[in-house]
Amino acid sequence: MKYIIDYFLIVIIFPIFVIIFPLISLMILIFDSSPIIYSQKRVGLGGKEFSLYKFRTMSVSSDESVHKEHYKDLSSNKKIEPSLTPDDPIRIENDDRITKIGSFLRKTSLDELPNLLNVLRGQMSFVGPRPLVKYESDLYGEYSKKRNSVKPGITGLAQIQGRLDLSLQERLYWDIEYVEKKSFYYDLLIILKTVISVLSRRGAN
Repeated sequence: MKYIIDYFLIVIIFPIFVIIFPLISLMILIFDSSPIIYSQKRVGLGGKEFSLYKFRTMSVSSDESVHKEHYKDLSSNKKIEPSLTPDDPIRIENDDRITKIGSFLRKTSLDELPNLLNVLRGQMSFVGPRPLVKYESDLYGEYSKKRNSVKPGITGLAQIQGRLDLSLQERLYWDIEYVEKKSFYYDLLIILKTVISVLSRRGAN
């Protein structure tokens, strides 16, 4: 049923994708520059890495080490376990690496539109834990194996709870919750709530 949902949604969204993709590509070229697509290695099903595709939202010269150091700071002297106890949010406040057009794409979640290519390639699903870069995934230690026991998704239970407003511990809690309770109807509910979350821009960066 999960595969049916994925390919049914692709059929519905593809015509929109064909129209919006070139428009966003043109906007990035006009207001920023090339490249248009950003590719990054992410951890997927069974811990296997794959190339995730997104519209580029940061300057070409942006330093990945900034993001890596931020996550190290968030996890410093802490044991990362599933918890709903509020902690430091994941977001990087006032990240000057994000371009003006990139800020718009992130707030509307349009930067993730190329994720559809990953779904078509069977690397992702519409619903599941968001795929993490390896150093993020490694922070979860023993829980990373359970988290990666399902395909990563374009959206997930953590995303409808607050996206980047969550702490590492809260995100892990909701990701594990999804793995343990995943079902056809659960996926439909998450998709519906994702639409509401995106429209309200809740937790967007």
